[in-house]
Parts: sequence; structure tokens; C-alpha cells
Amino acid sequence: TLELRKAVAARVTADQGITYGLGQVTVTTGAKEALYLAFQALCDEGDEAIIPAPYWVSYVEQAKLAGATPITPQTTEQTGFKLTPDQLRASLSERTRVVVLNSPSNPTGAVYSAKELAALADVLRDHPAIIITDEIYDAISYVPYARLLRIAPDLAERTLVVNGAAKAYAMTGWRIGYVAGPQPIIEAIKAIQSHTSTHTSSISQDAALAAYTPNPTVEAAVTSMTAEFHRRRDLILELLATIPGISCTVPDGAFYVFPNVSALLHRPLRNGKICTTSEELNLYLLEEAHIACVAGEAFGAPGYLRLSYATGSEDIRIGMQRFREAVLVDHA
Repeated sequence: TLELRKAVAARVTADQGITYGLGQVTVTTGAKEALYLAFQALCDEGDEAIIPAPYWVSYVEQAKLAGATPITPQTTEQTGFKLTPDQLRASLSERTRVVVLNSPSNPTGAVYSAKELAALADVLRDHPAIIITDEIYDAISYVPYARLLRIAPDLAERTLVVNGAAKAYAMTGWRIGYVAGPQPIIEAIKAIQSHTSTHTSSISQDAALAAYTPNPTVEAAVTSMTAEFHRRRDLILELLATIPGISCTVPDGAFYVFPNVSALLHRPLRNGKICTTSEELNLYLLEEAHIACVAGEAFGAPGYLRLSYATGSEDIRIGMQRFREAVLVDHA
């Protein structure tokens, strides 16, 4: 609707510090569709898309669906799972069409600082690649949140901002996302959208209008929710630290932890079970401990598991107790 596009344009303008008109935004069926349409509009066979690993599971597949080759520089725990300027520079080529940045990150919870974004922007200024900045978890940050276009507004003419209502407003099932950027690219995205989903449901659009219309009560609820996620993060980190063989970086945003479980592999667990990959460990925990994780292989990071703490504190305690019991060696 016109009203929702106005509200979204106003929100992006306030977030980015750059004025966005109605022709520079479009609402999509979730942020996932926004990303899919962006890849379709931008990439052709032979193009490359730089997607730092660990990455959200759909980035790589969406790039492939558009004909692009994913280039996945591997970030590490030592850098907080953040892409370094040297890694970015080494990954760029004359075939690079798109660079994806995700902060806060799914699955690691990494949040780029203003200084880190400025350093990446310095590298990007020397290359004509289109930048996709996925900010879907922006409201769930436990450190000061920095945005690329606040740091480098000169890159706005080749940057797409993707966001949505799912995380900040707990509206996952409503399927409301948006993409904002240069009007020619947005027009291309809308042209593809018109022949795929057409638009998200009218009911969802009305609900999103309530979320994106400035309202102190709503924003206070978001702030309160983020504080609760912060407490749950601290709780799950405390409990993970009691499980031998697990180490975990501290996530600065989103609602995931991404522990390193490589020390649990290739050795007996309860009942003598031996897992050789994090994917096997993931299945073992599901079957034996009845807890659901996602294996690091899905994110391009074998040896890790992603756990969500978007649940109650008591469920977190029970889940981590089951995890601990499942991986301790049975000496009986």
C-alpha cells in the first residue's frame, strides 16, 4: 500500500540518515524475498557474489539461483567472525557483482563496529560492486549499532538495504520485508516481483504499518525484548561454559550462539557414540537429547552448531542440561 511504502521510506530515511523516496523502496514477502529479488535483478551467469562465511543459509543458494558464483571468504573466531579489509580485497575481482554484509549476523551474532565498516568501505570505494547490507537483526544489538551508510553515505548509489518486521517486531509469520536503494535497481526488483509473488498479503501490510508507524509504546516493547534477549544470551553462554569440549565467542547481536564443538568430535560421547562431523553431532543431539540445533555445515562453517535462545530461560536451562548430559562420557 502507499501508506506502508511511505512509512518504510520514512523508517529507512531515519535509520540511514539519507532521504529515500517512494520509488526507492519496495515491500516484499519477508526479507528473504527481498534478497532473492535483489540477486535476480543484479546477477547473471559468470558474475561473482562475495558472501563471508559463516553465512545465512540462503545467501549462497540465492546467488546460485541467479547464476552467480559464491565467493565465501572464511572469517574466524579470532576476528569475531567478521570480514577483514584484507580478506575483502583478496576476494574482489573483475567478476564481482555483489558483496553481502550481514550485521548483526545470522548465525554468529557478530556486529560490525563503525571503525570496521569504515575500513571495509575504504576497500569497496575502489570497486564498482553493488553492496547488499542485510540489517534484519538491527534492533537486537547489545553494543552500539553502526550502519554502513551512516559511515559511508557516498556508497548509497550502489547499496541495497534489506530489512523487515520479523525480528524487531516478532512478526516472523507475517512475512514482511523490504529493500531500499537506487531507484533503477528497485524498479528492476519490482518488475521481477510483479511476476512472482506480486506483493505480500494486505493483512500483513496493515500489521506492518502499525509496526513502522512511530509509536513510543511499540519501541519501548522492542527495547524491553532486546534486554530480555541480552539476559538469555548471558544465560546460555554461562551454561555452555560448563560443558567440556565447547568454546563460544560472545555474540553482540541477534539471538543465536555459535559454539565451536570440534573438540566433541572423534571421541566417545554418552553410550560410546562417536560423531565425526558437526552434522552428525547435530543429529545425535536431536535424537538423544531432544534439542534442535543447526549444524555449522549449513552456514559454511563445519565444526560449529547454531543454537537459538529465542525461547524462555527455563527451556534454555533444560536444553543445556540435556546437551551436557548427552556429550559427557559414560563411565558406568
